Amino acid sequence: MERQDYLNTIKKHLRTAYLLSEERSEAMIPVFLATLHSHMNRLAELATEGDMEPLGQTAHAVKGALLNIGLADLAEAAHTIELQCKRGAGDFDYHNAITDLQYTISLLCEE
Repeated sequence: MERQDYLNTIKKHLRTAYLLSEERSEAMIPVFLATLHSHMNRLAELATEGDMEPLGQTAHAVKGALLNIGLADLAEAAHTIELQCKRGAGDFDYHNAITDLQYTISLLCEE
């Protein structure tokens, strides 16, 4: 999906799920994206440390942040990371999964 498509999805979700006006939705998007960006930075940091519990918890936070703005497809990717952490799956490519998600979110967070 393109950046504008994601933004349109977020706007629609904020208006329907939270009953926000167009203006309020526009004002809230940067706040949601800044939070999401912060969570993603933490996720990437934790991935290098290899501690599965905080990595899984942060993936859970990313999943929640994405669901809060209506991006269920991206939330599913975060959910996969979270589940693999809970399973302690040593053969899962955490770095690649996080990098892919981080890349998509970085495009979304661009101005």
